This record gives sequence, structure tokens and C-alpha cells, in this order.
Amino acid sequence: MHIKTCDGVTLYIEKEGAGVPCIYLHGGPGYWSKSFQHFTSEFLHGQLEMIYLDQRGCGRSRLAENGDYSLERLIRDIEAVRSHLKIEEWYVMGHSFGGLLAVNYAHLFPEHTKGLILTNSTLNMADSFTHQILKGREWLGITEKQNPINDTADLVNTFYATAHQLIEENLFYKLQFNTPEDEQRLRVIDEALSPQPDFQQYIFSNEEYFQDFTCLTEKVIVPTFVLSGLFDHAVGPRHQESFQFPNGIYKQLESGHHPYVESPAEFSRAILEFILDNN
Repeated sequence: MHIKTCDGVTLYIEKEGAGVPCIYLHGGPGYWSKSFQHFTSEFLHGQLEMIYLDQRGCGRSRLAENGDYSLERLIRDIEAVRSHLKIEEWYVMGHSFGGLLAVNYAHLFPEHTKGLILTNSTLNMADSFTHQILKGREWLGITEKQNPINDTADLVNTFYATAHQLIEENLFYKLQFNTPEDEQRLRVIDEALSPQPDFQQYIFSNEEYFQDFTCLTEKVIVPTFVLSGLFDHAVGPRHQESFQFPNGIYKQLESGHHPYVESPAEFSRAILEFILDNN
């Protein structure tokens, strides 16, 4: 299914399952929703009506010809999907970068947010980038001290330089996965994904997205479930400790950044337990 936004961008959405509606917001930034759907459908669709959205400029959605990938525009896209589907209230689930969008949506539209589900989510990209750089240097055996990086452009460039070294040493997968086999299982699904760099380039070069959004968490009063990974070095295994949701429930899995790939049954069971307790 496709819908067109008020500024003319065609968004790809797909509905599957039966039950309480829940929109899934993928990470990346610049990824898509297909892989999450593939690994979790047999576990979630019996109790949830899942709405899968590929964000503008990502996956099966179209690029924004006006170049607008601002945070306000992405939040308006989510609300446009809700309005188009005539859903009064839904759960909002965000993975990785998608968690940043989910929290901002819940803050602006609490009346339409039945609950918030954050899985391996970053709410401070500068903090998560710094963690990746420091962990990568550790794996590379670089012992000299890394000075704090306060400039966003320098931070992103340092991350890319570190990532390049990790790739050369076949270590990059460790930021997101416990094993190379887990990475390969995801890669098989992503073979059909055609990368479109516009979206990610916009996000990584825009100070708006490198704000510390953890300050919003104390203002989000809807029931919130925070799932993290003990071995998630894309976000940081302690990143969620800075969250202050008034009605937050926290659970850490022995997984990396993609628990829906590594242990989809356990991951889905945790989400459904939260949904059941909240209904």
C-alpha cells in the first residue's frame, strides 16, 4: 500500500496481523521495515495488527524531491499514516534510530499513543557514535586516548574512519551482532534493499538529530517498554540508563543490536507481555 503525503512524497506502508494496532519505525537511519517483519511476523501477528512504514527516502518509499527529511516532517509522516488508516490510538514501536522518532511522536501526540515500545533505541546519537568509536578502537587495539569530540561533523567522520578500519579487520559486525552468522541471516533479507544515501546523509549532517533527546523522556507519560541488548555496541548497552520515563519498564536481553534476528521468539514474547499487561 502507498500513501502520498501533503508535500507529495509517496510512502510505503503494509499492514499484517490482527489485534491492537502498532506501527513499527525502523532504524538506520535509512533502513527499511521488511527485515523486522520477516523475523517477527509468526510471533507478533496473532495479537497485533502491525503497520510497517518505510520512512521517506528509505526502502520502498520515495525520495523527498524537496529534500525535507527534518524531524518535524518525519513525525508528520507518522501522523499522516495514522490518519489515513483511521486509527484512533496505537502502540508506537521504534528500533534504533526509529526510537528517536517514536519518542518525539509520543511527546507530540500522546492522545494517539496507547504505549511506546523502544527496542535498542538511541535517544542521543552523539553518545551512541562515541560508544561505537571507543569500542571499535578497543577491538582494533588502539591504546592512545581519544579526545572528546564535540563537533558533529568531526564525530561522524571519526566514526566512518573507525568503521572502515573495523571492516578491514572483519570486526565491524561486532558493533551490531554476536556472530557473523547473525549478520548473514539479516543480509539475506536485505539483498533486495536498494540503498538511497539522501536520507542518511541528511540525518548525519544535521545538528537537529544530534540533540540529546533523553531530556524528553521525563515528559512522555504513556506506558513505555524499553528493551536493550547486553552486547549492543551500536547504541551502547548502558545507553538506556539515561532514560527517565515516568511509566517506564526496562528489560535487557542477552543480545546484540538486532534481537529480532538473534532471538525473535524471546524478543516478541517480551513485547506481547508488555502489551497484555497494559491492556
